[in-house]
Amino acid sequence: MRLLLRADGNARIGLGHVMRLLALAEILRPDFPEQLFLIREPDAALAEQLTTAGSAVQALPVRPLPEEAAYLAAQVLRPDDVLVLDGYDFRYDYQNTVRGAVHRLVYLDDLHAYPLAADLVLNPAGGLTMADYELRQPGARLLSGPAYAPLRAAFQTKPAENNAAAAAPDAATVFVCLGGADPTHQTRRVAAELLALPGVRHVHAVVGGAYQGWETLQTWAAGQPGLTLHRQLAAPELAALMRRCGAAVCSASTVSYEYCAAGGGLLLLLPTAANQHDLDHYLRAAGLARPYTAAANILTSSEAGRIATEMQAAQRRVFDGQAPTRLRQELRALLLPPPPFALRPATAADSAQLLTWTNEPAVRRFSFNPEPVAAADHERWFAARLADENARLLLARDAATGHSAGLIRFAVEGDTATLSYLLDANFRGRGLAPLLLLAGTRQLLTQFPGVRRVLGHVQTANAASVHAFERAGFRLQPLANEADSLTFGWLGAG
Repeated sequence: MRLLLRADGNARIGLGHVMRLLALAEILRPDFPEQLFLIREPDAALAEQLTTAGSAVQALPVRPLPEEAAYLAAQVLRPDDVLVLDGYDFRYDYQNTVRGAVHRLVYLDDLHAYPLAADLVLNPAGGLTMADYELRQPGARLLSGPAYAPLRAAFQTKPAENNAAAAAPDAATVFVCLGGADPTHQTRRVAAELLALPGVRHVHAVVGGAYQGWETLQTWAAGQPGLTLHRQLAAPELAALMRRCGAAVCSASTVSYEYCAAGGGLLLLLPTAANQHDLDHYLRAAGLARPYTAAANILTSSEAGRIATEMQAAQRRVFDGQAPTRLRQELRALLLPPPPFALRPATAADSAQLLTWTNEPAVRRFSFNPEPVAAADHERWFAARLADENARLLLARDAATGHSAGLIRFAVEGDTATLSYLLDANFRGRGLAPLLLLAGTRQLLTQFPGVRRVLGHVQTANAASVHAFERAGFRLQPLANEADSLTFGWLGAG
């Protein structure tokens, strides 16, 4: 199965779309080793960067988008491909044309401004819901917020790593990046304004390889003793520089998320394009950033250090370094068909059916307690579960026959839920187990938004169940299990 990524980038429009897809490709490479970027007339430097990162590149000629979509559908795309689009011109008609030629379609969006035909929509801005979108593909899903933001590995700092480097941010050292291309040429103006503030000791200004006017910027910077210019830094170098700067002025784009995720500090936002509205609004509303217009007041205040420390703590709570795991589990789950059943809560009338399932020999064989369950013990257990507000028992009702197909149950303790499941003998061997795991987990996370992980324990010898967890997107956990058991986990965004 191939992962195809369609975006464009150059000095005029910037490279944000391409770099965002490059980060996603890096994250998904373990599951999609064959990756192909589709780009209109990429320049040599960009093509080399993509191929060096492990992706093939196919140059597309400039042609009307309806013609391009028809060409891709007829000549390039395969029925088992996953296609990812990132760009404002790939609207409904384009999406609808290519959607019929691939297995799944993913769209990275910043605008929620027009109908979409994608199976999965990914918007890094937080605070959005399905009500903000018109998704026309049946069963389409929305992933929004930093929990699903595709960032390069260098910026995915884990909480433990943040705690190990707990030095207070130095707000007198300011990082500036207004997009790699900075097409509106604001880097010089912002750097000059910051250097004029008495509270600022040093400014590190960063531009990318697509920046036009580098020589002119260098000439000006030579006369600014408190300024250091950087151009086209590799991701590890950029992340290291961000960690040295306790304050930052960034466009309301991926670079602002990278700063928060790398370590964070006093983040001041300067939107440079209309499509940055949602991300700008989210970061400021969540207390993760302030507007650049407040820079002079904050950076010259005795409160700058306190504000930087508080903002850094808030950023580290939100950017937990687990977005790659969430994206991988969601893309794995995306490959599954829709479930042919509906879930409903169990009731007292289901007790006999559950006991029959529980005591079936095949179920007892792979239970951690293989002994049959006595009816009286089952009744007490079942009544207690129905009364427990932290327990959920969900029955799967087959859409075609109306028969009960299986059960998935959860026990919630704090931010962790533990599950177990079973299928009726008449419904085994149909590939329903991963669908039940996924549907049940998603319903639970809707009802318990504070749950951060869902765990399932399975006997090592139960190959079918192990495969079901893997197909559903669950990941094997590095826990201290018994020798004959494994634990799989699903990360929530709570």
